[in-house]
Amino acid sequence: MSISRVDTVSIPVSDQGQALTFYRDALGFELIRDHLADNHKRWIQLAPKGAETTISLVMPFGGMEAGSVQGLVVQTDDIHTTHGELSRRGVPLSEIVTIIGGRFATFADPDGNGWVLIEAHSQMLA
Repeated sequence: MSISRVDTVSIPVSDQGQALTFYRDALGFELIRDHLADNHKRWIQLAPKGAETTISLVMPFGGMEAGSVQGLVVQTDDIHTTHGELSRRGVPLSEIVTIIGGRFATFADPDGNGWVLIEAHSQMLA
């Protein structure tokens, strides 16, 4: 077997345009692809700068519900600076919590998909 990495995580959203604005403009993710297929389905793919794994903003399919994804983790080298910048951009973040090995704060996109922002002082393994 040769599965080598997670390539793309589908994020179910109710409004792809609104979600694109949030992920691109508020979070600063880079737009990789915004493609409208012949059957009027839109494929929007983004990633944090330099990231290997991407996200796709999809209309719910196969039992998904907008806002149902929880616990996705993004990392920063300086949580206080990143927390402040995201807050200025309108991202509603929780307070920063210190835990063994690092600090974290949580936030959600406009549909309620939940994210965790971490600053790890050592490798944090699940």
